[in-house]
Amino acid sequence: MTLTGTLPLTAAQRSLWAEQQAHPDHTLNHTADCTEVRGPLQRDAFERALHLTMLEAEALRARLDGPGERGVQHPGAAAPTPMTLVDLRGTPNAAAHAETHLRAHLDAPFDLTRGHLTDHTLYVLADDHHWWVMRTHHIALDGYGVALFGARVAEHYRALTGGPAVGAPFAAYAPVVAEDAAYATSAARQADRAYWMKLYADIPHTPAPLLDLGLARGTRVTGDLSAEDVRALRACADALRTPWPNLLFAATAAYWRARTGERHVFLAVPSMARLGSVAARVPCLTMNLLPLRVNAEDGASLADLAGQADAAYRAARPHARYRYEDLWADLNGHRLFGPEVNVIPFAAPLNLGAALQVRTRNVASGPVEDLAFAFTGWAERLTFALDGHPRLYDAATLQAHHAAFLAGLMDGVRHPHRSLVFPAVRA
Repeated sequence: MTLTGTLPLTAAQRSLWAEQQAHPDHTLNHTADCTEVRGPLQRDAFERALHLTMLEAEALRARLDGPGERGVQHPGAAAPTPMTLVDLRGTPNAAAHAETHLRAHLDAPFDLTRGHLTDHTLYVLADDHHWWVMRTHHIALDGYGVALFGARVAEHYRALTGGPAVGAPFAAYAPVVAEDAAYATSAARQADRAYWMKLYADIPHTPAPLLDLGLARGTRVTGDLSAEDVRALRACADALRTPWPNLLFAATAAYWRARTGERHVFLAVPSMARLGSVAARVPCLTMNLLPLRVNAEDGASLADLAGQADAAYRAARPHARYRYEDLWADLNGHRLFGPEVNVIPFAAPLNLGAALQVRTRNVASGPVEDLAFAFTGWAERLTFALDGHPRLYDAATLQAHHAAFLAGLMDGVRHPHRSLVFPAVRA
């Protein structure tokens, strides 16, 4: 479907558009995911599936223009960008070549005024081994939107290769923008603002680190927990009668307390803000950062902090639509967050058919202020990625933090009512 006419930018987009105009060479808001496919991928069918999905995704084909935060968008105005094929068959160390190429391409400019908001590259490492890299400007799409898009590509691919016909297309984008505009002048927004202002009322003003350091693409360390550790994590959560992501929120708050001495820890938790929204079936940007307050006292146990995290999340979710950028302005540049913590508990592999084995990894997820913890789970697999601001953490120090956090987490999982303790990391 193609929309005609002009729509305002959403609240989630406006600051990104203003930033892009002020710093057109910045690439911090470029995101990318790499999907590895093993097996007999039909490349022509896959390219067609991508094209059909792009035709449905109006927000990914929008042209943007207008000054500063008063910018506008023209959804569906641009044609889909053709997929790029990079054939590395026969190249020694083909995967290393692909990795180098995709990371160099990550910083290639987008042209938002012409509707170039995303592009796709298919690396052919061997006849039965491919990498699909989807690169996107964050102004167009969040992590949930990436998942929606990928699932739809897979659905089209299955239909084109002998599977059942596809279901209904993505829902229209215009109602998402209208819903956002209605919230901006609603009593609900005022109530949400009041909730957040009260949450920070007893916290001394501390300037945000980004005012001095700036945001940056983080240095990253990644590793998988063992299946045994994943089972132990889930069993602990069951015993404590809490969802297992709460254990990760709790341990991150305790780790931040141990590292900084701060007692009132505000976790930055991504919220997709789609529950009950017309955006539930629309690939676009609605993601917000939810401040999750955990008071990490000396000697607190994993069980104590998990209960706090659960209560804090339940209290905060009804107010999740109030933009963190607006809250930052309301608080006059007050530091909003300590670490960012993103938990994706059900990251199911894309279903491209029984003959293909698929795994997706995130390559770049946007800028980091200090530390960003990301946990991606499926079945008995849990991947832990730690991003650190490059002016604060070198690779070796970040690796040490990664290992120290996991050691403390798993000790807490096995002894949830004992004080959480983490190995020291040299600065």
